[in-house]
Amino acid sequence: MEAPRLISWNLTRVCNLACAHCYLDAVQRRREAQGELTTDEALRVVEEIGALAPGAMLVLTGGEPLARRDLDALVTAAAHCGLMPVIGSNGTLLDARRAATLRAAGAVGVGISLDSITPEFHDRLRGQEGAWDRAVTGLRAAREAGLAVQVHTTLFRENLDGIEALADFAEEIGALALNLFFLVCTGRGVTQTDLEGGEYEAALARIAALQAKRDRPMIRARCAPYVRRMLGLHAGDGNGGHASWSSACLAARSYFRITPEGRVTACPYIPKAAGDLRAQPLAEIWETAGDFRRLREELPRGKCGGCDYRFSCGGCRARALATSGELMGEDAKCGYLPPPDAAPEARPAPDAHTIAWTPEAQALLARIPGFVRNRVRSRLEEAAAREDARAITLDFMRAHRPQRAFFAALGGRPQEGTAASPGSAEPAGRMRPAATR
Repeated sequence: MEAPRLISWNLTRVCNLACAHCYLDAVQRRREAQGELTTDEALRVVEEIGALAPGAMLVLTGGEPLARRDLDALVTAAAHCGLMPVIGSNGTLLDARRAATLRAAGAVGVGISLDSITPEFHDRLRGQEGAWDRAVTGLRAAREAGLAVQVHTTLFRENLDGIEALADFAEEIGALALNLFFLVCTGRGVTQTDLEGGEYEAALARIAALQAKRDRPMIRARCAPYVRRMLGLHAGDGNGGHASWSSACLAARSYFRITPEGRVTACPYIPKAAGDLRAQPLAEIWETAGDFRRLREELPRGKCGGCDYRFSCGGCRARALATSGELMGEDAKCGYLPPPDAAPEARPAPDAHTIAWTPEAQALLARIPGFVRNRVRSRLEEAAAREDARAITLDFMRAHRPQRAFFAALGGRPQEGTAASPGSAEPAGRMRPAATR
């Protein structure tokens, strides 16, 4: 079974803002909310994650994670376990001093929410005047401290016109990525106006166009697996920066979420717990939880189950659950109608890895952090196929270095001796980052 490559952990429900669309329904308090994992419990969970998913990216978020007084200790523990700690924040509490302490603790990056190119909409959505200015200050402080930065934007009708301007801004500050999230109406998000099907299609077309014409930052649609279908990519296909590892939703396949109380769900927008870390080992939940197995093994129902992109896309399971009450129901937001002669997509064959790897190259690949290992492998195998290489060797890996810019953007700190190790860390604002999911 594939190990998870990405884990999102809501460390706390405490937050200094009152965002109208918060999926966690976070609370404004000065002290920790009741029932949250203690520091000792959280440190034990970090060890379990490290054992289950070595090299995975661990996103520590909230609420507002900077409201947790033990954040630095958790970051340090995660880094010592071989994980890649990233902070998911609203940015308003992040200044130069705090960014430097996070970097020193072992954090490799931050993702900060910025929902418009000007303050008005962002401040209104976040429930606090001045939130936009402080978020931008946090982004700049993180970049100056040597942290990789990602800009996170939730899309509404009110901010759709600003996508291109946000991409310009993200490039100007040296962001590694601009992640554009399509709302899933859970938590306080049920009070918000979601996009209609046609608006989804139009927004995704604009995002795909931005992806195609820009080298940086990476521009990615989140919670919208339909982009695979819009690009005409079936499961296992590669095209530009889109390869087999970008197919469909990652929930319960290579991704899960932990709540502040230690419950495990398939993604942040699926509220039903698959297990409780205070009662069960994490590995047991990952391998045996019923809903996790359903997401891996069952086909979706309705139009998603008969679609000619049912494996490549499959619809958003959280959105199906939120709108129909059925985890494996159809995603009603997708307006796609297959051609009359289109057959349902066949289940993709297991990855056969037809390009040979020498034992030394395989050993080197295994030392690359897990969250990016499949991406490195895919890019190297694509390069080997283009160049008609007989096998991937150590020399081939070192000659191609497919993730050099990626790790430089993370501060130039990959695991020592990997093919990804850069000779020097180049500022992210002047590099061409490698494509990710």
